[in-house]
Amino acid sequence: MRKTFVICLALLVLASITALAQDNSLRTITINGGSSTVYMGTAKGSQRAPATGCVGFYDNICGSGYDSSVGWTISDGSPVGAEWSPANQFTSLKTGTTKKITVGVGFVAGTNTTLVDLVKDCSTKSEAVPCTNPDGKPKKDVLCSGTVKNMPTFGSTSTTTVSFKCAAKLTKGKNYWVLMQSPANSWLAWNYSNSALGNATLGYNDVWTYFDTNSGIGALTVQ
Repeated sequence: MRKTFVICLALLVLASITALAQDNSLRTITINGGSSTVYMGTAKGSQRAPATGCVGFYDNICGSGYDSSVGWTISDGSPVGAEWSPANQFTSLKTGTTKKITVGVGFVAGTNTTLVDLVKDCSTKSEAVPCTNPDGKPKKDVLCSGTVKNMPTFGSTSTTTVSFKCAAKLTKGKNYWVLMQSPANSWLAWNYSNSALGNATLGYNDVWTYFDTNSGIGALTVQ
């Protein structure tokens, strides 16, 4: 009897989690031609992020957290129906070798993983762009890359972050890019920081298409 109860309880919890994920995707839409993702349900307000994110080469999460209900679309195939690969620029605050990259990303549907690249800057006077294409090629211009997973459900938190190890040499005052890429048939969102504006370049179906010089920057810490 006890064993049967435990199994039934586990199935009930699993069903609740599945229902929550489905409900989340139904309450989430894309706007601005698909480039931004917005959660239409009741989202948590901004909260102070852990102090461990305060020191590093760059940080826009510590102190203000991120907007849990809106962010750059990260997708490939269904259910969005297009490939979106956002890249955001930052300026290194010091010279040295990084240890890890931390991001605030929310999961909507598909596979709960995201590929993240740290990329060299190839901006010109008229255009802010990474040195790679939206697929992160050529690889010689990628300083480090890694996969983050087990991201929180989009719209559910403004403090939870995910990280991966990154050993890259950065120079104080130089610009770099963080690029997000989605697994096949998945939909995720890179939450906007509550405190940072800057250059964003968006890959649409493998081509750099959208450029914004005063946009919300995705939640990011480089340590």
